[in-house]
Amino acid sequence: MFGRFFMIVMSVLFVLVALSSSVSFAQDSATEYDKPVIGVILPFSSAFEDIAIEQQRAINLALSKSDVPVEIIFKDGGADKESAVQAFHELAGLEDRPLAVISCSSWASDAIHPLAAENGIFHIAIGSAALNRTHSGNTVRFTLDAEDEQQQLAEYLSSFEKIAIMAMDNDLGNSWISHIRHSFPDQVAAAHVYDPQKMDIHEKLAEIQAIDPDVLVLISAGEAAGIARQARKIGITAQFVGTRPIERAELLAEPEYANGLVYTYPSYNTKHEFSGMYRGKYGSDPGFFGVEAFDAVTTLLQFLDKGFVRPADLFQSYAGRKFVGALGEIYFNSHGDARYPYLFKQIVDGRFQVAEFQFPMLLEKTAQQLEDIFREMDQDIALTARKLSKTGLAGEPAALILQELYAKNLHAYNCVTVDAEGIIVNVAPAGYLDVIGEDISHQEQIVRLHSTRQPVLSQAVKMVEGFVGIDLEHPVFSPENQFIGSVSILAKPDFFGSIISQKVSNFPVEMFVIQKDGVMVYDINEQEIGKNVFLDPLYQTYPSLLAVARRIAAEPDGRGRYRFLDKNMREEVVKNILWTTVGLHGTEYRLALAFEE
Repeated sequence: MFGRFFMIVMSVLFVLVALSSSVSFAQDSATEYDKPVIGVILPFSSAFEDIAIEQQRAINLALSKSDVPVEIIFKDGGADKESAVQAFHELAGLEDRPLAVISCSSWASDAIHPLAAENGIFHIAIGSAALNRTHSGNTVRFTLDAEDEQQQLAEYLSSFEKIAIMAMDNDLGNSWISHIRHSFPDQVAAAHVYDPQKMDIHEKLAEIQAIDPDVLVLISAGEAAGIARQARKIGITAQFVGTRPIERAELLAEPEYANGLVYTYPSYNTKHEFSGMYRGKYGSDPGFFGVEAFDAVTTLLQFLDKGFVRPADLFQSYAGRKFVGALGEIYFNSHGDARYPYLFKQIVDGRFQVAEFQFPMLLEKTAQQLEDIFREMDQDIALTARKLSKTGLAGEPAALILQELYAKNLHAYNCVTVDAEGIIVNVAPAGYLDVIGEDISHQEQIVRLHSTRQPVLSQAVKMVEGFVGIDLEHPVFSPENQFIGSVSILAKPDFFGSIISQKVSNFPVEMFVIQKDGVMVYDINEQEIGKNVFLDPLYQTYPSLLAVARRIAAEPDGRGRYRFLDKNMREEVVKNILWTTVGLHGTEYRLALAFEE
């Protein structure tokens, strides 16, 4: 009897263990979720109701394109953290608990971020420019960080002397006021907040009108049209400036009040099929917020289809990866924050358009930075030449002087001295001692310097170090004024790229450097660097490009239009181009900026 009882107990235990193992396995695979639940918390009952509706529509369109079986549960996140948290707890308390939650607005996402991590629910933040990350590996954010937008807007505002601000009385509005005051403590003459639900702003606008600002920053959403109307009617003539939530159809209803408004806005692929789908179903173009929601759900569904359901696996599917979707090409860093182009838009003739003023401004700022670097290098190397006049070009004292020059110049690859015969006799840092003894007398900048005994900036030439680079040389004379050789700074191979990439990282543009002989010195596509536009087969089937290239070679600045491959070298597009000249000591490089029509 005992034996029979023992067998029964063992059988029951075996079954329980088997069931336990199967449940544990199912939690790590998609088989647990026949129809996974995704919670979506949007600010329906807030000043951003129209954004929430657009996002809901975009999410439904994303679902219509996918065969992945999921259940979407929409919740109202309200206009404050408390409402968003309540919506999250309602979702987390469901019998079929969501495996992922999507939230919109900075206040909602900031509050939900730690709760989602603590509850083992994957989190996607959209429409959330601010996020205080307290838990790693669980939240991805499709919205660019507020600092990116703030930095870009600050560049535009820097040209104004008297700034006034009208902002929504919420976290978004108050954070913008704080940032602008911090960036322009002497220029901010007035800053007011308002309740978007009441819009009792007459007295505040009257105060702004009295100080006569030259720019009025509107941290506003759908109510911006009403503010613009009232402001213009009472005589405020200031330039209107806004941020991304301001792009609303209401602004176009009365263009006489809103024309000229400049605002920051993400750049996205308006040619993506999503825009056509949305337009066909709802009769209007989607804004950035809808595009962002569409990509968020589309990518999540793709990962669910691959069997990823655990928060850690879903997070790793985004972190450090690039995606191409309705937003265009986006990249998620290791923290899960998205990066993609940003630009200025403007209302022109009653339409939202890309602001063309930004492209000459961007080109000018980049050219100025390059010129400043050339000038600083030139001053440093001139001083070094005077020091070497006393020590000579070889030996330890000269090496120490070269090391000082190298350490002072961030963009230096190395610094060398060259004797009167064109032989390298000293170098810094010490890691490049193998170049000592190399004969570079044939290089064009050395030939020029020996001929003129004047400072020279080289064209892009093949260096003994093995790459195509640029070299700034100054002659060195003995105390008796005898020419004894030269001293140089060889710029790093990525010299132009390191400067240009910082300038264009938030813009949907290409910037390149080309010599007057047609040689590409820098381009975002490395395969083009070193090619000659006038000779290489890659360019010969594009007559409009060749015509523009001839103008670039002949004219120090200008603008044009041509057809060529897009920046990914995939399909033909029409581009507009602007160019200017940078250089030193008679050497000229053309710096060009191109953008698709």
